[in-house]
Amino acid sequence: MSEKRSCNECQATESSRFRPLKGEKWREVKSKGLTKETWWEGIILCNICYMSLVENPLKKGPKWKKVTEEEEVSMPRVKLNLSKVIKTMAKVLYEREYVQKENPIYDFDEMRELMEEIEPALKDFFEQLYIAARPSERSNQMIDRMKKIMLFICYLLSSLNNTKITAFKFDLAYYLDSAGTTNEGLNTMANLSVITMSRSVDRKKKQMSDAHKEYVKNALEHHSENAFVLNVDDYHNIHVQ
Repeated sequence: MSEKRSCNECQATESSRFRPLKGEKWREVKSKGLTKETWWEGIILCNICYMSLVENPLKKGPKWKKVTEEEEVSMPRVKLNLSKVIKTMAKVLYEREYVQKENPIYDFDEMRELMEEIEPALKDFFEQLYIAARPSERSNQMIDRMKKIMLFICYLLSSLNNTKITAFKFDLAYYLDSAGTTNEGLNTMANLSVITMSRSVDRKKKQMSDAHKEYVKNALEHHSENAFVLNVDDYHNIHVQ
């Protein structure tokens, strides 16, 4: 009569399959930090425990270790000077916008790389900001969405220190205006410091319109002998010259 087997984790004796955790699989699980203190190489797990504690976590990726209260007390605490972080980011973004005349950054990874290259001390801030999004629990698609939020948070925090950092907010306001958002809607969001006021968008649109008008005028004067003026209907049919 064969010896009755049981799961060393849940103590179950009835299972369609018992699986030992040893060899290459044990080393892989141990390197990923998925083992428990009560486990040893060769431990017997039922199929349910094996799939939920070993196989599925390995497929999802690295697992964040849960820190107990005792471990948290013993761990050295790193004090994050948030005001210094904000001041540093504000300085970098202000120089990009007004000194270097560069466009806003629209990618979180690019923002993170730039900031950490200029000030390595910002690495802890971006690491904590990224961990706050719970990357181990979310899909790649959701993390991409979270990165857009994190990017906006960086600009929003920087504007606390320097209200002149407005390029990113203006681009967002300009997009919302083109999508049909009313001036009241734009100004409501502007009061929350999310975007710029609607009058800034109107002023920029007038500047662009005047510049285009002047460009067309100069082009026609310069090429008057070779120019054609056409009556275009719905950007499709040309009826007369």
